[in-house]
Amino acid sequence: MRLYLVRHGRTAWNIAGRAQGHTDIPLDEIGLEQRDLLAQSFKTIKLDRIYSSDLMRAKQTAEALVDATGAPLEVYRDLRERGFGEWEGQSFTDLQDWIVQEAARLGISKIAVRPPGGESYVDLWARTSGLLQSILDSDEDAAIVSHGGTCSILLAQLIRGTPESARSFRLKNTSVFELERREDGYFSITRFNDTSHLDEAVLNR
Repeated sequence: MRLYLVRHGRTAWNIAGRAQGHTDIPLDEIGLEQRDLLAQSFKTIKLDRIYSSDLMRAKQTAEALVDATGAPLEVYRDLRERGFGEWEGQSFTDLQDWIVQEAARLGISKIAVRPPGGESYVDLWARTSGLLQSILDSDEDAAIVSHGGTCSILLAQLIRGTPESARSFRLKNTSVFELERREDGYFSITRFNDTSHLDEAVLNR
């Protein structure tokens, strides 16, 4: 079994450093170019299925992979980014400062801090784990198109880590992690945060 974890293309809020969460932001001009280049790189890859978050930026990215591979698409709310609640649209710098303060005030880990009306990383782990298990049970070669935080959580689950492990990963827009399941059931990462499909013109704009 091979899995490809893919982060969506760029949005205006990515460039502005704003927390998107469940806010339904589309790809910007560069994001659309990134998506098209990503799709070109998948034309020689055989996929049995493509899974996507239901948010526009992920679906726009996933639909290009459908066109490139012919694989069927399944869309799930559980693949959304972590919800930031009242803090959506705020700068990540401000958000991280608030999380540090809340963790200290409550005496808990930063990954357990839940923004008002939002989710913690622990919540995100719980939300995605059931769907990921069903994907693994299918034993199909598949691409999962999602978001930076969500892909990090999925990676941590696939390597049998913890929610804390997810903080080690930083995914670029349209980056690809390729994983292969071994005979012992563990996954090996065979491609790590790969954006080699993006040409210099797009990277430098």
